Parts: sequence; structure tokens; C-alpha cells
Amino acid sequence: MESIARPLRLLQQEVSWFTRAVELRLLHVRTDATLRGAVLDLVMAHESHADNRGLFLRFEDASIKPEGGWDERTRRLHALWQEKTDALASAGIHLGSIDGHGSRGADFAAVLYRAKACLARPLRQIVAVIAPAQVEDGPAFLHAMNVLVTARELEHLRLIVVEVDGPAVTPLVERLGEAALACVCLVDEREQQDDLAALGAASPNRDVAPVMPLSPWQAPGAIADVAPPPRLGLPRRATDDELRTAGLSPKFVNGGAVALKQLISGGALALRQGRHADAVALQARAASLCVEMELPRERVLNLHVLGCYLVAGQERPRARQVYARAGELAHKGGFAELEAQSQLALGMLEALDRRPAEAAVHYSTAGRLAEEAKVAGLAIECWRMAGQLAVEARLEQSAVECWKRALRLAEPLEPKVAQLTSAAEIGRALAALCRKRGLAAQAASLEQQAVDIELGAPPATAVV
Repeated sequence: MESIARPLRLLQQEVSWFTRAVELRLLHVRTDATLRGAVLDLVMAHESHADNRGLFLRFEDASIKPEGGWDERTRRLHALWQEKTDALASAGIHLGSIDGHGSRGADFAAVLYRAKACLARPLRQIVAVIAPAQVEDGPAFLHAMNVLVTARELEHLRLIVVEVDGPAVTPLVERLGEAALACVCLVDEREQQDDLAALGAASPNRDVAPVMPLSPWQAPGAIADVAPPPRLGLPRRATDDELRTAGLSPKFVNGGAVALKQLISGGALALRQGRHADAVALQARAASLCVEMELPRERVLNLHVLGCYLVAGQERPRARQVYARAGELAHKGGFAELEAQSQLALGMLEALDRRPAEAAVHYSTAGRLAEEAKVAGLAIECWRMAGQLAVEARLEQSAVECWKRALRLAEPLEPKVAQLTSAAEIGRALAALCRKRGLAAQAASLEQQAVDIELGAPPATAVV
């Protein structure tokens, strides 16, 4: 899609220039969550640029919090340096060690300063790619970037800063002037709408046409409707029975996939343009087409999208019917994770209608189903919401059971995985409930467990 390709082409040009123009100290890239992954991959690919003489180090954080997180970034620097050392050795580039003098406790800038002497030809510089998913303290982040870029001791350091939630570093770009480069890598909304329209806004009653329709051929002097001879080297077209034997739907192969894409794209475009009835009709047709193509899982997924459209159009009763039907189909097909998503949606609708007790039941069911599907992160979040809603419904004991179950799911997870879940928040909520009941020891144990999870350390089992 051109709306996505255009900003990425611009970024390609700017990163290439930054790689060659070694006098530039800073490249500031503004993007969004949709393009963030592609942006980072494209930036890091320039380490292989023919003109590059810099060692690229990628620091991708969930957030830049007020406390900074530079200790963790320093530990990451040591790990990255070791990875680069091992990878470059086979190419005859031997980096020195940055671990001398017991320096693992040194700060980020100090380790970078020492790294200059550890570079090996042809590498002359270090390019640090700083890419927080969220900047919670803009002024502190700006100050840290300013220190790294302007320190005379770090003249060998160049920065590529990728931001997705605001221009925190823009004042530094302006201050550096010709020593900095800025690139806005964002999708233009109007151009994206044009792309969706170009994909084909199919009508609700559009028939599915074959991908390669056979057109009749009439030779001079021959009778009408003579089929053309097969072209040499052209593979024979599979029959419907052969497709079914291979596990493929004939209707999907012979045009259904294209029609489904058009219906989904058309529905998305209609919703963007405020044509709610058209969006619902197109998406409903997409779900029905999945039945014709014998795609049960895709049918459930498209019913979920249809439910979202109905909720957006303030048609909650119809949305509730759609989500309930999606749950039934997911249960019948054995798609536990999709059934959990259906229950989550039903719980959301109950919560919107201010029925917390009923909503808690749906979230609890979703949690159990997510456990069956072995999706621990989703299960933890389901149990968290079930407990929260139980508290709102004044069912404190139910809330305790939900939160205890969530924490039990978090305990066997890898610390870095548990850190990405809502387990720490659950621990604090349960601690507050224990403290309210006068259970000080249990509350303290839960709070410590929450701290361990937040820090990415193996959590001790709380005494509850």
C-alpha cells in the first residue's frame, strides 16, 4: 500500500544519508505504533550499508519512565557488546572488552566512553538506536539525550532516536541545527483511505468470480466456442476434488480469497467514512463467505470484527448476539482462545451496561478458556478484570480468588515475560484488599512480589 510505502521510502533515504554523513550526531524519527517494528528493522538494516563505519546497538524499551531505567540499559549494553563481539569475530573484526575494572556497575555514558578504545577497524563510531515504546517523562528523556549527544567525551557516539508517542526530542534537533536530522515516518490518513478504496470496496451482494476464468476462443472458420489448446508448460488446473483432498476450499482458491479481502477492506473503509450501515453489511457478508468457503476459524474472527462495528454504531443488543454466536462457534470448533475473546467482548458489554457481577462472570470464563489455550498473558488479564469487576459488585471474596489465580499463573513464567503482564498490578490490588482486612503480613508479601515482577526478577511466592 502506497500510504505505508511512502513514509518508509523517505526513512530509507534519511537513514542512508545519516549513515554516510558522519558529521550528523542525531537522527530523530517520529513514527506510530503501526510502523514502529518496520521502522526499527529498516534502521538496523543499515548496519550492513556499504558506507557504514558504525557499530549499531539497539535499545528497545517498553517505556522511558521518570526514574530513567539507565541501569537496565547499561546491562543491556554489556550484553549487546558481547553479542557483537561474537558475531564480528568470524569476519576478522575483533572488538575489545568493555568489562574492565569491574565496570558493570558504571553508568551508561561511562561505558560508552570506554567503548571507544574497544572498537576495531573498520569501525570508528557507535550508533545507539534508542527506541522507547512510550516516553513517560519527556523533559528527563530530552535531558538524557542532550547529555549523550553534546558530551565532548562521546564524540564517537551518534544517536538514532525513534519515538512513537510525541516529539520529546524535537527541541534537541532544533538546538543542534545542521548536526541533526529529523524524519517523520507516519501514514497519511487520507492516502490510507485511498489505498483501502483501491483494494476494492465490494458491494454486499457482489458474487465471487473465479480467479482465472476460461474465455472461449474461436479460430478462423471454426465453429463457435472452441476451447483453446493448453499452453505448453502451463500447469494443469486442479479440480475441486483435488483441492478438497489437499485440504483446500475450491471456492477459496477460485476467487473467494480475493472477494473476502475486498469485503473486509470495503467494510473498514466504510467505517472510516462514517457509513456505518454499509460497514456492517460488508463485514456480515465477509463472515457469511467464510461459511461458504468452509473456514470456521476465520468465520469467528470476522464475527468479532462485526461485533466491533456494531458496538461502534451503538447497537449493543445486536453486538451481544453476534459475540454470543461467535462464542458458540468457537466452542464447537475447539478454538479456546477465540472463545475467550468472545467472552471478553460479552463481559465488556455487560460492564458498559453497568452490570459488574454479570461482567465478572464472563471475564472469569474468558480466563479459564485462556488457560486452556495456554495463553498465560491473556488469562492473567482476564482474571485481573474479573477481580476488578467483582470488587465493583461488592463481591470481595470472589475478587480475591480471581486475583490469586492470576498470580499463580504468573509464578512459573519467565521473569521478563511476567514483567509484561498485569501481574504486578494484580499483586498491589490484592495487597490493598488484604491491608483493608488487617492482614498486614500478607499485604507486605504481595507488595514485594509486585516489586519483583516489575523489576523482572524471579518473584517470591506471596503468602496469602
